[in-house]
Amino acid sequence: MTVNPLNLHWEIKGNFLLNCNCDVFCNCPMSLGRAVPNSPNGKCFSWWGINIEEGYAEEKWSGFNPIKRESKGIMDLSGLNVAILLEVPGPLGSGGWTAGLYIDEKASDDAADALAVIFSGQAGGQTGWFRHMIANFLGVKRCSISYKETDDGWSFTIPEILDGRIEHEPGKERGEVVKVSNLKYWVAPEIIVCKGSKRSRIRDHGRNWDFTGGSAEYCAVDWAGP
Repeated sequence: MTVNPLNLHWEIKGNFLLNCNCDVFCNCPMSLGRAVPNSPNGKCFSWWGINIEEGYAEEKWSGFNPIKRESKGIMDLSGLNVAILLEVPGPLGSGGWTAGLYIDEKASDDAADALAVIFSGQAGGQTGWFRHMIANFLGVKRCSISYKETDDGWSFTIPEILDGRIEHEPGKERGEVVKVSNLKYWVAPEIIVCKGSKRSRIRDHGRNWDFTGGSAEYCAVDWAGP
């Protein structure tokens, strides 16, 4: 597979949600994906949601003639959402992923193509390692995707596919959340510890996963590539 076929330069700032079948709390952030999932079956099943508050992708001419070098345009990614269905046979960092990608129907065709390149790992940056991990790519679906902040957490929904709902774990002090800070985690250096709310589930590609009470996380992200 060609690396960065569109020669993209990109940046995304926004919100990241994840809910998986591990017990609270998933060991990936601390082990950097090296530990065996602490789920009942030792495998990692999850849905991910990325809400892009601000973002762009710029396609640059990749030829060798400096006279013709020019930008092919800047694609606005702001206000778009992306979701991922992910199945991993063991430690996250060992690869062998089966992944399905969902891109906001509000995205232009060019922006959707750029997001597919970014989230398949072909455009470098924080998601660049995905291209080494994904063994079975289930394809891309254009969907209506909604992100919402609730009183006790966050939701990420795709009609008839994803009803993702997570809630933050309460801290010792009333009204305070539990955070893990100063991480080397690829997603972000600080995450909020969460769990799947009742009937947090994804159903697609022959999977029907209910992550009620399963490990979850939320964080603000600031990603760029290549």
